[in-house]
Amino acid sequence: MSIEHDFFGILGSDDAGEVYWSDTAELGDQSVDIDLSSPDEDSVSVEALDIAAAMIGSLEDLDSQARESLVAELSTENSATLRYIAQTLEELDDDAIDDAIIWDSGDRQIDFLRSLQLQRVGFHPHHKGSEEHFAVLDYSISPDETDAVLVVTLDVNADTVDVAIES
Repeated sequence: MSIEHDFFGILGSDDAGEVYWSDTAELGDQSVDIDLSSPDEDSVSVEALDIAAAMIGSLEDLDSQARESLVAELSTENSATLRYIAQTLEELDDDAIDDAIIWDSGDRQIDFLRSLQLQRVGFHPHHKGSEEHFAVLDYSISPDETDAVLVVTLDVNADTVDVAIES
């Protein structure tokens, strides 16, 4: 069995019932990998696929919302965002940091966050509730220099559920 969707096409054609789709989208002057996956096509609704398609269509807004969550974390002691900034500043040499930070407003933390590159957005349409990981945005300050990624997880309403560091 499979699901047919106007944006994603035919999904879930393998025997295991898994759903997978991937593409690349442009955000400013960079390419962002986009994927959609679910372990079980029976748990994926057309409504959830419509929401994911709309989020992909407004990727710039989705990115802005996620970055606002990162800025908000700057005021929380020991937040994942602050730990990511500190870890990256320790890990990378000064030249790599200078090359990666493309903004210069005078506020180093804000410039750092504005300079993050969105690498990937993953959608999990089987997670439809609030507080569930519907969209996962992976950011890196310098993808060629570090494996560390700052991950912002959003629910189906595009509200931030979690911010974490992954390597």
